Amino acid sequence: MDCPVCKRASFQQQDLDHNLVGRRCMRCEGVWISATEYWKWVKTRDAAEQALFDAAEVSLPVENVGQAKICPECGHLLRRYKVWPNVKFYLDRCSSCQGVWFDRDEWEYLKAQGAHEHIHEFFGSLWQEDIREQEARQCLEDLYLTRFGAEDYARIKEIRAWLWEHPQQGALLAYLSDKDPYRM
Repeated sequence: MDCPVCKRASFQQQDLDHNLVGRRCMRCEGVWISATEYWKWVKTRDAAEQALFDAAEVSLPVENVGQAKICPECGHLLRRYKVWPNVKFYLDRCSSCQGVWFDRDEWEYLKAQGAHEHIHEFFGSLWQEDIREQEARQCLEDLYLTRFGAEDYARIKEIRAWLWEHPQQGALLAYLSDKDPYRM
């Protein structure tokens, strides 16, 4: 079993949480959790113990290793999944055996956030689609802010909200879009 980052067999078994065993690379300090071990652990968790986490308050102090990684269990390529929108934080998962690789400090960070019990959710299409949508919205928000300026953008958002809730929305939009609304 070779480390996806170091490419050497330098793993040591480690207790990551109560009833959860992983393998830590002694060289790069990354962590491998097999899907079998993870799901066994998830099933033993009491629903009341599973803390909720707020992804909006993420400030991750670790950096990802920028190279393709090979699964230490089955030898397939690991696929990168984004964990939160607008945060450069990815987890690597094997699409064959479903094991997950955590670069140095990532497991500890997720555990501190209470997100370690929800890792399986990060790999779902709904989670990933939501991330893409949030990032696209943020990109447009930044574009409008740059184009209009902070003061005008705040004002146009206020006008837009008023307009969309107004009972005569259609007539107001027609008035605004007409070059000369007083011409017959």
